[in-house]
Amino acid sequence: PAGGYGLTLLLHSLGANYNQFEGSRNQSQFGDRGPGSLVATAEGRGPDGWYYGQAGADTFEMWADVARHYKLDPGWTDIAGYSMGGYATYKFATQYPDLFARAQPTVGPPGLGIWVPPADPQPGGAASNTNRMLASVRNIPFLIWDGTNDELVPVAGAVAQAQTFDGLGYRYAFDLFAPPVDHFLLASNDEYAPAAKFLGTAKVDRNPAHVTYIVNPSMDFPQDGTVANHAYWLSGMKIRFGGSPAPLGEVDARSEGLGVGDPPVHPTTHSTGTLTGGNVGPLTYAQTARAWGKAPKQPKRDVLHLDVTNLQKLTVHPTRAGLDCKVNLDVTTDGPLDVTLAGCGKTQHFGS
Repeated sequence: PAGGYGLTLLLHSLGANYNQFEGSRNQSQFGDRGPGSLVATAEGRGPDGWYYGQAGADTFEMWADVARHYKLDPGWTDIAGYSMGGYATYKFATQYPDLFARAQPTVGPPGLGIWVPPADPQPGGAASNTNRMLASVRNIPFLIWDGTNDELVPVAGAVAQAQTFDGLGYRYAFDLFAPPVDHFLLASNDEYAPAAKFLGTAKVDRNPAHVTYIVNPSMDFPQDGTVANHAYWLSGMKIRFGGSPAPLGEVDARSEGLGVGDPPVHPTTHSTGTLTGGNVGPLTYAQTARAWGKAPKQPKRDVLHLDVTNLQKLTVHPTRAGLDCKVNLDVTTDGPLDVTLAGCGKTQHFGS
């Protein structure tokens, strides 16, 4: 394509490798959409790294290698995966939300291993649970596929993940497939046309007016170059208290400088559907979903609202947020916080 290929990360399952999707419709249907998307599966430095440490860095090394060989359209990037790759879809999307336009996990566990709420995921523990980090994907719609009879990803955790999306008022569709769909049947069926249609040709919104981000330093690996402390026009975020086994920090940032407000959140919908065209036969599912309306236009003002929990510092890039160096900062914080305005040579202190 003249504007460059799209890129869809399609990440592999536990016990598999980068050849998992070779010859599958999962790969071809994702690739043959719009003007054409490259579909790339990382090795992950082995079959069972859960995309942590070097296994996670390998995804970005692969991405860079693809970009060296093909002209990419950086704005048209999506992420998807099966099983452990579905977990990676949640993990990378919550850590690096400004990289992806849309996300599509299939039978992906929300935490590393088995998660049956209210217990923590095992063996990954609370630190691995992306359910605590879903606020970060405010600007990424999700299509989630799970099976009622899944013996490896308990349905209770999948439902809890969907309920969190719903409670946040985010855009999502949760398709829960009826029996006999277990952990492997969707792979055997190998039909992903509705998922490919969902991914479509949507582009990343690099500079949204409203950014929410969860900082989870337990998922950082500085030695491997994967530190997640930045999103959109926010960067340099550092938590204040890290004494608990799985500490988090959070910022909710809303700029009035871009002239748009939050879109209206539509009521939750419930429907049924049937996936046809696969190898196994028609598969029925119940769908729970939520959508947004059109964001309203508002007068542009040089005002930034920040609501911060357990962060000691963060940096705002005002130009990208439609602001300038004289921006009026409206800050709510639960403790001492330094806010630096990039390019302005100015840091303001808030909290006691």
